[in-house]
Amino acid sequence: MDDKLDVMDAEAEHMFSNLVTFSVSAEEVCLGFGIRDIQEENLVNIHTYLHMTIPHFLRFADAINQQIQFLIDKGIITKEPKQ
Repeated sequence: MDDKLDVMDAEAEHMFSNLVTFSVSAEEVCLGFGIRDIQEENLVNIHTYLHMTIPHFLRFADAINQQIQFLIDKGIITKEPKQ
């Protein structure tokens, strides 16, 4: 798809998340964005759920991987070694 999109985000909400959950079914992937509680490390307050069809989720994952590779190639980030 080479169509240029006009993105209008003046009213978009901004959120912070330090934890993402995934719930997968045959029809969709549900991403839960939340914040881990500082005092109760086992407590996560989910504040937003994003539902995506499987094809949209796969395109989303591909886009994330492309951006990560772009940032690695530019030397902006590095992948952390597995521990």
